[in-house]
Amino acid sequence: MDIAALRLGNIGRLRSAEDVVRSLGAVQGQDYGQSLWAIGLRTAAARITDVEEALQAGRVVRTWLMRGTIHYVLAEDVRWMLGLFGARDLARLTPKAWQYHHMTPELMSLARKTFVEALTGGGCLTRREMIDLMAGVGIPDDRQQSYFTFIHLAQEGLVVPGPPRGKEQTFVLLDEWAPKQRSLEGDEAMAVLASRFFGSHGPATLADFANWCGIGVREASRGLEAVKDSLVREEFDGKEYWLPPDLTPGSGAFLLPAYDELLIGYKDRGAFFTRYDEIPISTYNGMFYATIIEDGQIAGLWRRVMKKTSVDVELRPLPGFDVDRLAEHTARFGDFLGLPVRTVVKDAPEAGSSKVSWRSRK
Repeated sequence: MDIAALRLGNIGRLRSAEDVVRSLGAVQGQDYGQSLWAIGLRTAAARITDVEEALQAGRVVRTWLMRGTIHYVLAEDVRWMLGLFGARDLARLTPKAWQYHHMTPELMSLARKTFVEALTGGGCLTRREMIDLMAGVGIPDDRQQSYFTFIHLAQEGLVVPGPPRGKEQTFVLLDEWAPKQRSLEGDEAMAVLASRFFGSHGPATLADFANWCGIGVREASRGLEAVKDSLVREEFDGKEYWLPPDLTPGSGAFLLPAYDELLIGYKDRGAFFTRYDEIPISTYNGMFYATIIEDGQIAGLWRRVMKKTSVDVELRPLPGFDVDRLAEHTARFGDFLGLPVRTVVKDAPEAGSSKVSWRSRK
């Protein structure tokens, strides 16, 4: 079983941003520019304007969900996913974190009241405007109080990031921005999430699913147990993998953005390092790099350099990788951005060190 090639199964095959987000269950998206491409590359022809239109229209929402990290989800799925993960992530905001950010329950209540008053009735405020509101009621931002507050109130289900205003993040009330919420709870909700995860990330293990959700294996197993009859079980190298029955291997060379689900969605990433030398794709503090993928194998790193009327794609391929294989996909990246692309080849990335991680989340 070629695990890495099978995991390429849905690259470039879906129709819209909504299809991508629904298929994957959630798409990690803390880096806005990178994450738009994470969605775009999984469609056949969508452009950046199509992805941003889905956000502007409120069909897709970008908010804090699993593992306390920003994800894209369907608007109708926000509430039930918060039901699975919101209270858990709020509990991780320890007394030490409250103290560091100089926040108290009383100040959080004040911020909550202030935002409700300002946003009720279709209000939409930028991050800067929200920070100014907090300052106006006596909550400064000298210890990142705003960041702590936005995460807290988003995971409560009060606010969500709204339609982007240029490059500025905005906030709206969840109940007003996405009033039509799907009603799922407990084991039913976990089963839906498991079905989406294994259907789009397979072949994957139970540990991969638990790691992706940020939950324990025992809890994750309830989701897998509910859907495993619709999946195929394969044993490989002493591990049990689950995948959809109609999955076919993918091939080709691709430019994956930083924090892409193809890599970040797994606890063990060893399957991506069987062809070329191992190189760092992330740091131990959770920073993921943009990577070159060939037939599911890590083949180097890359970055984009945006200019006024064009974009440079700087490639750092590993020895043995033929950069000409990327020509078609690089052109697709340019089409997505609506800009002409110039390819620049740089030196290969250095081998790993003690400060980086390339196999497992530590």
